[in-house]
Amino acid sequence: MNITGNWSYKEDFEFGKSVGNAELHQDGNVVNGTFTFTEEVENEYKIDVEEKVHGIISEGKVLLKSVEVKAIQNNKQINYLPNSFDVFLVSENQLVGSTYDSEDVCGVFVLERQD
Repeated sequence: MNITGNWSYKEDFEFGKSVGNAELHQDGNVVNGTFTFTEEVENEYKIDVEEKVHGIISEGKVLLKSVEVKAIQNNKQINYLPNSFDVFLVSENQLVGSTYDSEDVCGVFVLERQD
């Protein structure tokens, strides 16, 4: 299965949700990509995030680690904890998984192929 392509991204996490897109490129068992999403905690804040990731496919899943993060809140760049994405290769058109950051905030996401 090749996961190269554009994907919609929807995540629910302990405090809110994230919605956006992911662009992934697979070369053999190596995956690089960019997640672009808006993280929202209802009635508290919104953060626009662009997160570049890198990982290796092994045994039907890929662990993507953040290699660069840019986050904007209220038109100002802010510090943002990088994520790890544990992705399960469900089908050609759907990937599911979980995220976690260095403060152990976890989320569950679905990626659906857009191209």
